[in-house]
Amino acid sequence: EEMEKWERIDVSALAVSSVKGFVVRRPIVTGFWAFGMLLAVFAGGLPVDEAAQEAYSLMLQHAEVVDSRELGRSEVELKTLEDSYYRARGWFGACDDSCKQAEDKVQMARVEVARARARRDQALSEARREVGIWSTFGVQDVRRSFWAAVQSGKDFAARCTMYDAIFMSMGRDETFTTMAVKLVLQYVINLTMGLVGAFFYFVYNVYTLVMSYGATVLSGFAFFLLALVAGVAMITSYLGMIYGVVAGGGMLMLQHAVRQAAIESAQKEQIKALGQAKKSRAPAPKCPV
Repeated sequence: EEMEKWERIDVSALAVSSVKGFVVRRPIVTGFWAFGMLLAVFAGGLPVDEAAQEAYSLMLQHAEVVDSRELGRSEVELKTLEDSYYRARGWFGACDDSCKQAEDKVQMARVEVARARARRDQALSEARREVGIWSTFGVQDVRRSFWAAVQSGKDFAARCTMYDAIFMSMGRDETFTTMAVKLVLQYVINLTMGLVGAFFYFVYNVYTLVMSYGATVLSGFAFFLLALVAGVAMITSYLGMIYGVVAGGGMLMLQHAVRQAAIESAQKEQIKALGQAKKSRAPAPKCPV
């Protein structure tokens, strides 16, 4: 009877009823989620006039020149000096006079890199102040920051799952199906941790973008809250979709296992009935006298 109940479950109807029940029980949370999804999908930012757009483009080109020339050259020089310094170091951190000179050069190169990065950031901030955080340029920067954070969370989950697969394959006598199910569940756990961490990284990036675009306190706080709501809605939607797919797949696998068990049980009962029928039709033993 219990097996028949599991077999008769309609996975799609169960999912729809669960969603409807959540919406009825949590209308405020659902409203915030719907508002965040609308922001994430349709918010494109305010258009800017041609003068501001031209000023933004010129200053952005200047920032790119600083990034490619000054900062790029300083970083290459720093990498070369760091390699020389690490080669000059002795065992267990021992450092002679030539090593100390190399270390001083590395420190000066790091200061120069910091100065070039500060000049690049200053030029980029001046360009961004021409259009503002609410502009299409600001919204595009926030979108790029969000998807970059999501991709980093997915990469984290993939790396952790690869290590989990290596550890699972060492000295364990398990079937391929069991390992596959465990890896899927472990990937979901790793993806959850990765996306949660990526969301906090995105929140920090939004704060730095708001400061870089030179928004006022109230304007920046309002933009930050809207970006926060949209980010939460997107992350929860993505994770909810993953959880739904995994749960639905698990239910389908369970129903398949129940059907197989029912078929095997029916076959055993049929074989048992045939055996009993043969015994009942067997002739009675004759008397030897």
